[in-house]
Amino acid sequence: MRKTIHLVEGWKFGLTNPPVDTAMPELQEGMETVCIPHVWNLDKPSRYGCGIYQYSFNSNELLGEKVFVEFGAVANVCKVWLNGIYLGEHRGGYSCFRFELTEALCQGENILTVTADNKKYEDSCPVGGDFNNYGGIYRDASLIYTGKNHFDLLYFGSSGLEIETHADGSLCAKAHVIGTGKIIYTLWDGDQVAAQADATWESPEVQMKIENPHLWNGKKDPYLYRISAELYVDAVCVDQVSLNCGFRKCEINSDNGFLLNDQHVKLNGVAKHQDCEGVGNGPSNEQLDTDMQLILEVGANAVRLSHYQHPQYFYDLCDQNGLLVWAEIPMLGMPDGNTAVVENAKQQMRELIIQNKHRPSIFCWGIQNETSMYGESLELYHKTEDLNTFTKSLDSSRYTTSANLFSVKFQSQLNFIPDITAYNAYFGWYHHEMDEYDPFLEQFHAENPQIPLGISEYGVDGNPALHSATPKRKDYSEEFQALFHETVYPKMRKRDFVWGTFVWNMFDFGSVLRNEGGTQGKNCKGLVTFDRKLKKDVFYYYKACWSEVPFIHVGGRRFVNRCGETTTVKVYSNQKYMQLYVNGNMVAELQQDGPVFTFENVPLTLGENTIRAVSGAYVDEIQITGVTEPEKSYIYVDPNPEYNVKNWFAAEQSEEDLFPEDRYSVMTSMRELMADPNVTALLEKETPELYEECVAAKKAPIGLLFLFNRKRNEYSEDYVKEMNKKLRNIKKPKTNN
Repeated sequence: MRKTIHLVEGWKFGLTNPPVDTAMPELQEGMETVCIPHVWNLDKPSRYGCGIYQYSFNSNELLGEKVFVEFGAVANVCKVWLNGIYLGEHRGGYSCFRFELTEALCQGENILTVTADNKKYEDSCPVGGDFNNYGGIYRDASLIYTGKNHFDLLYFGSSGLEIETHADGSLCAKAHVIGTGKIIYTLWDGDQVAAQADATWESPEVQMKIENPHLWNGKKDPYLYRISAELYVDAVCVDQVSLNCGFRKCEINSDNGFLLNDQHVKLNGVAKHQDCEGVGNGPSNEQLDTDMQLILEVGANAVRLSHYQHPQYFYDLCDQNGLLVWAEIPMLGMPDGNTAVVENAKQQMRELIIQNKHRPSIFCWGIQNETSMYGESLELYHKTEDLNTFTKSLDSSRYTTSANLFSVKFQSQLNFIPDITAYNAYFGWYHHEMDEYDPFLEQFHAENPQIPLGISEYGVDGNPALHSATPKRKDYSEEFQALFHETVYPKMRKRDFVWGTFVWNMFDFGSVLRNEGGTQGKNCKGLVTFDRKLKKDVFYYYKACWSEVPFIHVGGRRFVNRCGETTTVKVYSNQKYMQLYVNGNMVAELQQDGPVFTFENVPLTLGENTIRAVSGAYVDEIQITGVTEPEKSYIYVDPNPEYNVKNWFAAEQSEEDLFPEDRYSVMTSMRELMADPNVTALLEKETPELYEECVAAKKAPIGLLFLFNRKRNEYSEDYVKEMNKKLRNIKKPKTNN
């Protein structure tokens, strides 16, 4: 029988140059001793390089005939040697993989050498992304030893057992065997045998069926079975593997949205990255338990595990707790002329599916996220179609989906390739206004009534140290973050044809690209802070919308110092009646079905005030202080504010004058600008530092102003206005209509 030894302590670590081909790189002097999991650029996630790890072990401890090394994940390109003998390479930083050590083992001491190169390579996903690119052996590492007859440990990092279940109780099982033997499959219902079948290593696939299966029914009843496969040689069991599984039926249609076991379920989802403050992308199981507890507390019933394969332990938690899962690969860029990155995407998709196909929680496979960032092309469509077809060939029982940039046209081929589609829509934050969600959703459904539509991302950054009595876009206040979600979520929730929504994000996460809203190195769109210690007010808004556990929460508890004779108080609750008390006196009461009780003109005295909300047995209170002057620390002053185009308009220069339709401007799409040699010559001459980005964005629907805004600390508003004037001197070519 197989045995596993976890390799935790005693690793040596240093930095080195990336290995060339199969040659083991030079070791560095003074390598430090570390424990696995290990993230080598935790303190400086912007750092790219190659870590080298070594581990010594005695082969006399390994009693089997075959020996393997297993890595839960290594970021991002990994090469492995044993005793200087090259074993192989794995490209992709998020999935489990193994190498066989048997032939390279020597008697006595053995030295395992591993490189973890986190450089971004053009032929490996992801090629970009707004999240930290950590490096290291950041999930568990183990030695596994078996007899010569065993279930295949090299079958794409999986258990070697593939299963597919259906709601009628049917199950297909197929084990991959190295060597020979008889296979006995057992389906367990608790400690009772529900079904059993046997097969041989030459013909390992079997069909099984049980009558009236107990269905896995999401959070209401996440009922799990277990299937085991035992390998027998001469009536002796020589290897055994098992997987949890469940029977359920998922359907999504363009009118009624998501159906679980024929019952309509609105997918109230959150998105999640795997990192956590202080540990990067190597959270412990205890930290993942905390994440799950918070997701369950807020009341979500679905989670988008973005933008890559997550730890197996967290998928287990989703199975056990009934969360419906959108699982995906890190396909965040599909540039023309690069077929290698699609092949790598296929490899990562194969690993994702084969390692997780048994899970009842997973209802769809995500094939791409915002790959149209720099424009659409026939090549992009063909590659996406190829990846979609490949995914369906691995698992036809689940949906494929995409997360499209908001600017993808409704009739774009990208919406017709996967089974279901979704959009990352940030109306009212990065672009447009919050009211745009209504026409956006209605128009898409009108133009594409046959396509199931979801919202894969929406949200705004909220810094819990910033506050405003009159919140507005880009003030980064906790109040605007709450106001945004209170405004836009009902627009999605009331439309049954929107099959699901996923708040971006459940938790703040690391992103070295970010320096905004008074925080650096973090994307602060989370409902909960990066360290998981603080639930922002918006967390309680969604808890009031989704959770059935009675509660009330008075918002604004960090907005302590308030100026004026009155203030506004919001109470989040799933109760229907609320009384508000100030300093012991009841000042107002409301009865309603909504999740937000808004009390306006609440009296405020100078000094300390106790605000208490009461609904039957449920009570919550906060302390606020009346002050004579606004608290300056609550106000974010952007050192490089976005260009205010509306201020450019004057009596003598209207919008039509500044951005004429027959001439170019900073509002013209990069697709149009870069197609005109006169414009490209101007940009290359006038903006040499920005020109490389202009070339990269030459097929993008975004305008030049978007690129200038990203570099607004380098280009003054007067400079951008002057560039707009120069562009207006160039006429657009006439088109034949």
